Amino acid sequence: MLRLSMKSLALGSLVAISTATSISAQVPIQQDLRLTPVNNFSCAPHLRTYVVKPLDNRQGSGIRCVKISEGKPGNTLPRIAWYGEGNWNGATYRHAGQAIYRGSALVGFASDIYGNGENTNNNFPGNLKIQILGSSRIRVTGAWNEEWQLVKATNYKPLARPKTCGGYFDQYRVSDLTGTRKGEGLRCVLRVGPRNTTWFGNGNWGGTTYSHIGTKALNGYGAGDICANGLGPTCNTFGYGSLKLTPVPGGFDVTGAWSEKWR
Repeated sequence: MLRLSMKSLALGSLVAISTATSISAQVPIQQDLRLTPVNNFSCAPHLRTYVVKPLDNRQGSGIRCVKISEGKPGNTLPRIAWYGEGNWNGATYRHAGQAIYRGSALVGFASDIYGNGENTNNNFPGNLKIQILGSSRIRVTGAWNEEWQLVKATNYKPLARPKTCGGYFDQYRVSDLTGTRKGEGLRCVLRVGPRNTTWFGNGNWGGTTYSHIGTKALNGYGAGDICANGLGPTCNTFGYGSLKLTPVPGGFDVTGAWSEKWR
């Protein structure tokens, strides 16, 4: 699966978890989700959980699951990558995004995932201004007008898991590279911003579901599972450099900590 350390950089505890997991694929942590209340939604421990507050008069709510990367002025690696969903004025949305530096400015790119019942279908090719404000807030202006507030957990019921990416992503279906494991998956790889860098993925291995955000750092790709109610009980992290994506006709072979075929 295209599943992406950094210094704190005025983010306090905003530190990437880069512990490699020495397994060939996601190993499910056994949980009974029926015993886990929906009002305890959290992307943690491998991603940071933010709730979204509008900076205008819109009504709604949402969450952002954020992964920190090694992006800094002078390179084109993401500083942050994220998965987000929620609703504005009753219209549901779901998206994936990444932010990179252009000079000293942090520029955001995002695309809506649609075709699963979402009400929005938009693309944001570098028209988002990202400001990291201390250790607990991120402000997004430009095409968006919102602020993300860091929380441990929040009262939020996630949307149904997506089965298609929509037209703004390079979409891949996933199977086991060797053909021995049972399961499948979806990978939505961002086209806006640096190509083949950040993606959202979900699926199941052996009947156990997962969702994750993956991105790239200086020493290669890594990923963090979204360990949230409704998005799957699997909860692992894969350090930067633990995943290798090899381009092949029609997609990628993913090796290292994973063994996947994306086509």
